[in-house]
Amino acid sequence: MKLKNLLMTTVVLACMLMFVSTAFASPSASILYNETNLGSGSYQYDYIFNNTSTAGESLYKVRFYFDILSTTTGSPLPDGWFGTVWTGTNTNTFVNTMSINQNDYIAAGNSLGGFSFIIDHQLGDSDFAAEFNNAQGNKFAFSGTTTVVPEPVSTILFLAGGATLAVRRYVRRRI
Repeated sequence: MKLKNLLMTTVVLACMLMFVSTAFASPSASILYNETNLGSGSYQYDYIFNNTSTAGESLYKVRFYFDILSTTTGSPLPDGWFGTVWTGTNTNTFVNTMSINQNDYIAAGNSLGGFSFIIDHQLGDSDFAAEFNNAQGNKFAFSGTTTVVPEPVSTILFLAGGATLAVRRYVRRRI
């Protein structure tokens, strides 16, 4: 009976964690990244912008902030997007990208990848500011921190290890 209660509590907590970040969000964004060590102190960051807004706002601008003065080299941006400090090699404390054409905005519930740059140090999670526009032309801002894309293998191993420990503990108590 205790195992059943433990498993039920675990499932409930997992569900709550999945939905708690979007419960009251409007407008909001989730920015995921992959980090690649290029050697010699350089790292490449590949971003996916997720518009998690719940009231139809469109994402049209993102700015990343760095803790120190950084040299970045931007990669070509997706069609319809440009960056004032993204293009070429720049030394600054931020990079930004935006779209001025509403047809290229990221609609609520959609994602867009292809935002990449190389930086002269390991950045990891970074702060960002996102700007949104709704159908009436009102502008909104949202700030947050980027999140690394979890590896599927790591997630599976974590869950398998937890399940193994739970089963082992259950078997030991039964004996």
